[in-house]
Amino acid sequence: MKFVYSPEYHADIGLHVFPTEKYDRIYKQLQREGLIKDGDVLFPERPSDEQLLRVVSREYLDDLVNYRLTARTYPSEMPVKKDIIDAQLLCCGGSHLAAITALEHGACFHNGGGFHHAFADHAEGFCYLNDVVFTAAMMIEHGIERIAVIDCDLHQGNGTAKFFHDEKRVFTFSMHQEHLYPAKQKSDLDIGLRNGVGDDEYLELLGGALEKIFGGFCPGFVIFLAGADPYVFDQLGSLRLTVDGLSKRDELVIGKAFEGDTPIIAVLAGGYAENVDDTVEIHCNTARVMAKRQKTRS
Repeated sequence: MKFVYSPEYHADIGLHVFPTEKYDRIYKQLQREGLIKDGDVLFPERPSDEQLLRVVSREYLDDLVNYRLTARTYPSEMPVKKDIIDAQLLCCGGSHLAAITALEHGACFHNGGGFHHAFADHAEGFCYLNDVVFTAAMMIEHGIERIAVIDCDLHQGNGTAKFFHDEKRVFTFSMHQEHLYPAKQKSDLDIGLRNGVGDDEYLELLGGALEKIFGGFCPGFVIFLAGADPYVFDQLGSLRLTVDGLSKRDELVIGKAFEGDTPIIAVLAGGYAENVDDTVEIHCNTARVMAKRQKTRS
C-alpha cells in the first residue's frame, strides 16, 4: 500500500486537544504490522506559492508564510507558529501527492491532512490551509472532471463546501453532528446527525448516501476524510460510534470506490479521543481496510 507521510507533521502545538503525535504513532504501528514498507512511503514537498494562490487569497497567504497573527490567522484556534503552519503547508503537498499516486495505484493513504475548515481568506477550527480543497483543485488541473469529497469527520467540512459551492466538477458530501461547530455551509449533500447516533443508524444513512453519490454523480476520483472523531469517547462530540463501527464505515466508502475502480485517497481529519491509543487505532483501521482491499484486488 502506498503511504504518504512526513515526520514534520508532528508539530509542537503545546497543550492542546489535537494530538499531533498520532502521525508518528500511526506510521510506526503500520510499519510494525508490515502494512507499509520503506519503498511504499512517499514524502511530500511544500507546494509553490503559485499553486497555493489557486485556493487562497494573496493577503492570507502572505500572513501565513510570514507567520503573522492577524484577523485572518487568529480564528484557527492554533498557535500562530512556524512549525504548525509549515506542517499544514506540507500537508497540502501530501494530499496532492497521495492523489497523484492513487491515479497510478488505485488508492493511497495519507497519514495527515483533512483540514477542511480553512477558507480561502481565513483560518478556522485548527485549520490554516484546506488540503482537501487544494488537492481537488489540482486534480481538476490534471484533467479529472468528477471529484467526490466524502467527508465523514465529526464536524461539517464548511471550508470545502464554501469553496466548491459553484463548482460542478466537485461533489461535496458531509456527514456530521448537526448541533456542533462549525457554522454550516451548504454542501451538495449534507447529513446532519442528531446527538447520540450510533453504528447502525450511521452506517445505514451512509450507505444510502454513497448509493446516491456513486449512482448519480459517478465520480472519477474520491477524497475520503476518515475522521476518528465520531467515536463514542471523543472529547469534542456526542456521536456514539464504536471502533468497529468506524472500521465498517471505512469498508463502505473504500469498498464502494474499489467496486467501481474509482481512485481514492484517505486523509485523517480529526480525532480527539480521551485515550490517544483509540484515535491511533481508528486511523490505523482505515489504512488496514485500504490495504486489504488492494491486496484482494491484486
